[in-house]
Amino acid sequence: MQHRPLKQICGLIAGTAVVLMLVACDGKTGAAGANGTNGTNGTNGTNGTNGTNAVLTVNAAQLTSDQWAKLALKGTVNSVTMGGAPVVTFTVTDGVGTPVSGLASQAANGTYPNFAFAIAKLIPADAASGSPSRWVNYVVTETPAAGQSAVPHFAEHENDGILKDNLDGTYTYTFALDITKVKGYVDAATVYDATHLKADLDDLTYDPTLTHRLIITVGGNQPGTTIQTLDSANLSYDFIPSTGKAVTASDAQRVIADQAGCNSCHTKLAFHANYFPPIHDVLLCVVCHTEQHKYGATESLPATGNALVPGAYGIFTARLQDRALPNFPNMIHKIHTGELLTYQGYNQFGTQYNEVTYPQDLRNCTKCHTQSAAAPQGDNWTSVPSRLACGACHDSIIWISGANHAGGAQTSDQNCIGCHGASQMQVIHTPVVAPNPNNAWLVASGGNNNTNASYVAGYTGILPAGAHRLTWDFQSVSLNASRQPVFVFRFLEDGLRKDFKTFVSTASTPEFWDNYAGGPSVYLTFSVPQDGIATPADWNASVSTYVKNIWRGDGLDQYGNTLAATAAGTLSGPDANGYYTLTMTGVVIPATATNLTGGIGYTYGLSSTQPLTQTDVAGYAYTPLQVTFNTTTSKYVQVTGTGQGGVSVPAPNVTKLVSGSTARRAIVSNQKCNDCHATLGIFTEKVYHAGQRNDAPTCTFCHNVNRVNNGWGVNIKDAVHALHSADKRANKYSWEAAAGDKYWEITYPAILNNCEACHVPGSYDFRNSASAAALPNLLWTTVATGTVPNPVNVVVTGTETIPGTYWSPFVTAGAVYGSGFTTNFSPSATTAYTDAAATTLVSSPITAACSNCHDSAAEIAHFQGNGGAFYEPRATALLKVEQCMVCHGAGRTADIKAVHMTFK
Repeated sequence: MQHRPLKQICGLIAGTAVVLMLVACDGKTGAAGANGTNGTNGTNGTNGTNGTNAVLTVNAAQLTSDQWAKLALKGTVNSVTMGGAPVVTFTVTDGVGTPVSGLASQAANGTYPNFAFAIAKLIPADAASGSPSRWVNYVVTETPAAGQSAVPHFAEHENDGILKDNLDGTYTYTFALDITKVKGYVDAATVYDATHLKADLDDLTYDPTLTHRLIITVGGNQPGTTIQTLDSANLSYDFIPSTGKAVTASDAQRVIADQAGCNSCHTKLAFHANYFPPIHDVLLCVVCHTEQHKYGATESLPATGNALVPGAYGIFTARLQDRALPNFPNMIHKIHTGELLTYQGYNQFGTQYNEVTYPQDLRNCTKCHTQSAAAPQGDNWTSVPSRLACGACHDSIIWISGANHAGGAQTSDQNCIGCHGASQMQVIHTPVVAPNPNNAWLVASGGNNNTNASYVAGYTGILPAGAHRLTWDFQSVSLNASRQPVFVFRFLEDGLRKDFKTFVSTASTPEFWDNYAGGPSVYLTFSVPQDGIATPADWNASVSTYVKNIWRGDGLDQYGNTLAATAAGTLSGPDANGYYTLTMTGVVIPATATNLTGGIGYTYGLSSTQPLTQTDVAGYAYTPLQVTFNTTTSKYVQVTGTGQGGVSVPAPNVTKLVSGSTARRAIVSNQKCNDCHATLGIFTEKVYHAGQRNDAPTCTFCHNVNRVNNGWGVNIKDAVHALHSADKRANKYSWEAAAGDKYWEITYPAILNNCEACHVPGSYDFRNSASAAALPNLLWTTVATGTVPNPVNVVVTGTETIPGTYWSPFVTAGAVYGSGFTTNFSPSATTAYTDAAATTLVSSPITAACSNCHDSAAEIAHFQGNGGAFYEPRATALLKVEQCMVCHGAGRTADIKAVHMTFK
């Protein structure tokens, strides 16, 4: 306002100047006047309203298909409002914690296919009947239309309520179903019959004082496509509606398994992707896999025999002895029991229980059930026995009649704890494998020499009462001036030094310890030149001797026959700390040997190296080994039926590198193997190598590139790939069919392309420096030697008669392939090693590994077209150079890791 008079004066001056310019254009401009004084500022206006802060989100609706496929979702439940239709607010983020919006795409039928919701209550254990607690899912019907009655179904999820995307990574979902009315809906239903029993839907009364669990899964297919998210979010929230608080340790809970325990073997569980976002957390599984799944199914128990009767849709089995087979404890125990189940024909909507193989001893209950912060009821298996859980594995028991149950008929769980208390449950489930009934010391002709004649207790945390744990304290291995292997070691019993007795005679001191028989071996493994490679990256030679034979010091073996010259040795000690020194005097290691590694353990061949066996464990009687003189062979032999029983607790194999030698590259991890196998080589009813070969990295002591069997290369890398991929191979892997093994029936429990389930990172793809350096020096796998029968039998369908003699389908009937690689490290030998015949068949190093998973004709052609040799004569194969790493090297077009590790 103060500036207006000044503007009026300036306007008058400007107008006068224009008139003067018109009158006298030649006039000169005058000097500028001084600036006027500035006026004071006006008052400030009021502030505007603050805007809301923007939240950075990943908008899933705008993602490309490639971006969607890489989307790993996580989340949390923020709140639940009960009292009618539950209202839940939850947050969804990506793998790095960025909120994800844009997921609430609604299908034409009104559902939200990228979500699934369910809610259940936990009915407490019943002291009167002994029944354990159980989940009851409310979502067993939809809200009936006006004037209509409900149509119940077995426990399910819903996703047809009201879903709001709050655009900041949070969502609010209102259930379509008012769970407080479910019982009324079900009571009023009119569809019940002999198959659809209302009682099978369980007690659906809404009780807000009980523990409830809300579950949500988010992810699945990108709308309009079949492209899945990399990982779905699995959310669970345990709470008590009456108080609104989350469940704590003082509240009723039922968490008896830890997902990490499952994934230690399965890598990454994921189910039901065809119906809703995949489920991969057992906390969600149990909400739908309830006893309510028997609704709509008839009984599958046969009147006679062991073939189940389909009782769901005329095809599937869902009800057995009036219990729901899909009920989680029933289902999981039966799936894991698999091929050992008594009844045949289990079929849960396509999942055929009987075909599953289990990679360890089923009695190792702690693999899945161990009390922890993540599984506070993990020890329920010892303290809350029930017909449902126990009968799931022991399916031959008929509870109503008592058949196959020492405790007779049981119509409730009330009496279970009386016989099966916590201590007794542990005893019953102690993993001990009985002697192989076909072991060579029991079966005089055709028996298996490479198996167990003793009871094998490999789970050292759950040993039979009175059994001891033995370990090998391996101090060093070296070569003396004569290049003879020298081992320094002592043996420990339950961690304490245990010295050998002094050998006097087989009559007075038959064993180096009282109450034991047998013992371990010492090995030295190394690489010698082969196929023109001066310093191979792989072991291809070894020497060994049996410690007990050297302890005897009389030059005789365990039968009393003259010891092989290359197995000779001396034993001295113990020193002040209990260490013995064993020198293998019957061999000389060539100066060309590299990768020299010693080991202790490994013993399993009955005829020459009885494993260390404890003979005084109550309940596991031992029949001492006896020998007799065979006049035909002029040798002492074992008396059939002796050397049986006792308990063998396999000690972990131990290795040491010879000082100054370069270590073989690390390829696999024993711990990774035992994440699934628990104790390598020991299963529920069978033991491989008597459980004594229990260190995966040193399986190749014996299973090296030159080991071959009936046209199969059984180098460990070839064999293990073929075993793990067995049910996905194009050709049946028939190695050991002569021993009765059907390796093509093995089911792999994890993600087959997860190379790092077994392998050390960087080894399988040659990324790490040790593996990269090994590439030029990898040896070819020998796959065929000797003469092939004509005609030759091949396993084609898997239904062939087993045991039997079968060959690889890649060899030629009647072919004469010649001799394989041989070694002789006797001091008198003129040649320590001799290359294989040029006519033997080999596969090139990378091709050998890859072709044992990828063995179709097209895949084999791919290997051969890129420099690989597959079952090719050595003479021509060795001239080839594999070009695999051109495309499959690190960072290349088809990087080995990138094309395999796609599930991460």
